[in-house]
Amino acid sequence: MNEFYVGYLPKAPNALRRFVRRLVFALGLLLAAAAVLLVLAQMPFANSWFEFGKVREFEGILDAKPYPSLLVPRPGGTAEGEGYSRYLLVAPGKHGAEELVAGFDGARVRLRGTLAYREAGTMVELVPGSIVTLQAAPELQFAILDLGPVTMRGEIVDSKCYLGVMNPGRGKVHRACAARCLSGGSPPLFISDEGDEQFLLVNFDGSAIGRNALLEFVGEPLVVSGELLKKGPTRLLAIDVGSLRHLPGGSEATAAAGHGPN
Repeated sequence: MNEFYVGYLPKAPNALRRFVRRLVFALGLLLAAAAVLLVLAQMPFANSWFEFGKVREFEGILDAKPYPSLLVPRPGGTAEGEGYSRYLLVAPGKHGAEELVAGFDGARVRLRGTLAYREAGTMVELVPGSIVTLQAAPELQFAILDLGPVTMRGEIVDSKCYLGVMNPGRGKVHRACAARCLSGGSPPLFISDEGDEQFLLVNFDGSAIGRNALLEFVGEPLVVSGELLKKGPTRLLAIDVGSLRHLPGGSEATAAAGHGPN
């Protein structure tokens, strides 16, 4: 006769007790393995950072176009364009820095702010009213170099979140936040699918794109054609906003559309 457990007895039969212990142990191992697999399947966090609560001082030349930024000399830099790093500037919250930098374009300044960075991109969230003009700045006239037409697949993001304020700061789950940041004045970036390369988006004349022009396309897969430009240390992607179209089929259509320079 098989052993069975009687509820009012203080212990289960030995064979039944051993079976239950093995079953519980096996289920525990299975749950632990499932947890590990779920963690490994998640998208890894990008190598980005926002120094929340830490305010630093920065010095450089303020360049207001196409988007407010600070040109910071690189140690040992010699070439006019390659001798500087460009730190994009934004205001606290979901706002651009145009009003904060008004009247300082081309000036050598000291300012205070919080650093955000991700791979090759750097940004400073300005402390309002912290910009101070220093001695006369060197004359910097970066010629805009046209590197030719390109067609790339990727995604339009708001630079503030993508460069470190939020992680991962891209994709469909971030669309609502990105749209609010762009409409507030955060500079738009195009992130290519190949190598996650960053390109500052501008109009064909090199000017800033309107704050609300890209809202319906942010955070979704796109194939974008335009001119690859270089202004000093910065790569720009000049596009015709009116030519942007939603892709039927989403990511499947994007994968089939091809990419890379023409």
